Amino acid sequence: MHRDITELKAHKLRDYRLQGWEEKIAGRWHYRDLVGDADWRNGWISFDSVTWNPDDGAVYCGLNSLDGDLLYRFDPETESFTGLNTRRFTDKFDSKIHRNLLYDRSGKAFYFATSLLHDVDQQREAPGGKIVRYDVAAGRYDVLGIPAPMLYVQSLAADFGRGLLYGFTYPAEAFFSFDLQTRESRILAYTGNAQFFSQPHNPVVDGQGWVWGTYAETRAWDEKLSEHPIRLFKYHPEGDRFVWFPTGLPRKSDPVQLFPDPPKPPGESLLHETRHAADFGFCDSMLYDGGRYIYAGTVAGVLARIDTTTGRVEKMAHVLAAGRFPSLALGGDGTLYGGGGLRGNTAIIRLRPGASEIELFSNLIDPAINDGPARIHEIAVDATNCLYLGENDNHHRSSYLWTAQLPG
Repeated sequence: MHRDITELKAHKLRDYRLQGWEEKIAGRWHYRDLVGDADWRNGWISFDSVTWNPDDGAVYCGLNSLDGDLLYRFDPETESFTGLNTRRFTDKFDSKIHRNLLYDRSGKAFYFATSLLHDVDQQREAPGGKIVRYDVAAGRYDVLGIPAPMLYVQSLAADFGRGLLYGFTYPAEAFFSFDLQTRESRILAYTGNAQFFSQPHNPVVDGQGWVWGTYAETRAWDEKLSEHPIRLFKYHPEGDRFVWFPTGLPRKSDPVQLFPDPPKPPGESLLHETRHAADFGFCDSMLYDGGRYIYAGTVAGVLARIDTTTGRVEKMAHVLAAGRFPSLALGGDGTLYGGGGLRGNTAIIRLRPGASEIELFSNLIDPAINDGPARIHEIAVDATNCLYLGENDNHHRSSYLWTAQLPG
């Protein structure tokens, strides 16, 4: 079902108009050029991580920002941002908090890690991604460690009951654990290969303590890809157990699915312009529902679910025709929300408990500014089912935080 959105509103932390992406930057500039340009250094921000804090009602925003100013608090009541001064600990290579702003209610603290934008020619200068704890009440940062020197942290998942974080590194892909008590890290596996960026954008931990992610086949002995070059795995710390599944997530062409596709909005898929032109079932998002299922969105726009008790994977529907599906969130009533898209062809989906169809909301425009998100990278939902959309990678202006109200 296609529906119109009730309200979409932009909240501007910075508002730089950016020039020249297509004409002089894309495929030409290096990271040093971006940092050296004042407009791009100060204005090219993204909301890469957004997390609602149920204890204070605020939304915490992890940024992509070349100046190392990476964490802000957004107050929905006053619609204002407060900077949390990460430059107390960041270095010049800490450029983003990407898919890993995790809130521990028992400790009233956020855990996150830093990631990069610099190229490999600066890896010897760059120390690597930092695991950081932010005490909300005290406003204090503790840098807990660097899990993999020279590598940065693309995403994290938490098992706070066991005192463990899990994450994936970038640009070389390793899967690691980090002990919050001892502050020791372990590389548990290498998950990438020379052909694919294989990690799941964000891993999740299920109710039994298994952490789920994706890996790429190596096939060093063969030039031809198998039918499932990107596959699922799960890991448990008791006994250091891995289960490497022989298959991965479904593709948009797979005929068997649980729901009908929602109507496709105008606009074609733009994935042919990216490294994801071929649909191999790349995972773009994961969300554990707290019970039996993990929901997953693929880069090609498929919504799937994984049965954590059996490992069975089911295609639910192809929901985002433009491609990219990096955000999933669960409301307090069990409603599943998701979002994604490219080049302004963005959309939100909603699946209510017991529903027989998936609702799709496109035409995401704030009429006050006649503009909408270029991409949706992450979604948070509060107790009133207000959605907070983190926009990223807008190449013509600073990205914004957006609030969305869907019809009942």
